[in-house]
Amino acid sequence: MDELKKYIGTKIKEYRKSLGMTTVELGKLSNTSQTTISAIERGTRFGTFESMLKICEVLGITLYDILPSEQSENLNVPQVHNERIALILDRLSSEDIEVTETLVINDMSLLRTLNKLTPNQKRHLSNHLNSIINND
Repeated sequence: MDELKKYIGTKIKEYRKSLGMTTVELGKLSNTSQTTISAIERGTRFGTFESMLKICEVLGITLYDILPSEQSENLNVPQVHNERIALILDRLSSEDIEVTETLVINDMSLLRTLNKLTPNQKRHLSNHLNSIINND
């Protein structure tokens, strides 16, 4: 569990620094104390589920972005992934579940590539896709 905390903390710190944001700024924007942000980044504690969601929102990422991917077997965290998958599926319509299943089965390499994008790159891609969809 300590390895998972450190992994998540490192990822949050990387995303925060890529945005040029301080721990104080991230704390204010996520309504989380700077002390908590620092402890999470050092890997000495987890935030609450709500605070982690808010931190990710401020950073322009999802919880999935801070969880280990291929390393998950080494960290022994399959339950974390199962719970996350269940949460995601509960929020999706049956049509969205079918699209997700197709993406996972047929386009895993695309999903891995998208996951490696920086928060800024993800934001630009999302804006571009929205402009295509909305014919802007």
